[in-house]
Amino acid sequence: MKIGDLNRDELVGLAQQTYEKNEWTRDDLRILRACWREFEKRGGDNAVMFFRPAFFSVLKLHEIETGEVDEEFIRTLEPSQIARDYREIIRKLERARSSDRVHTPIDEAVFD
Repeated sequence: MKIGDLNRDELVGLAQQTYEKNEWTRDDLRILRACWREFEKRGGDNAVMFFRPAFFSVLKLHEIETGEVDEEFIRTLEPSQIARDYREIIRKLERARSSDRVHTPIDEAVFD
């Protein structure tokens, strides 16, 4: 099944379930990125209203990957929970990028 074929609840569920894993794999990163693209495609400027709460979770990853949020910015947020959230995302992102673990085979067609 393709990400674009999922209904709203399935898409939100997939994004949230993947985001909440203790550790991410490279496949998980691909899923989260695909969910982000689908959120933007379906919701446009109003995506936050349609895809809560998963939207905010995946948004944090997107902000880090695009450089919108960096270490300097995170320091300005200390000691808030959001700073801890961003640091946790960075940790999971770095571990996934350096890992060769693949938990499940992912069909590339899922991300079309």
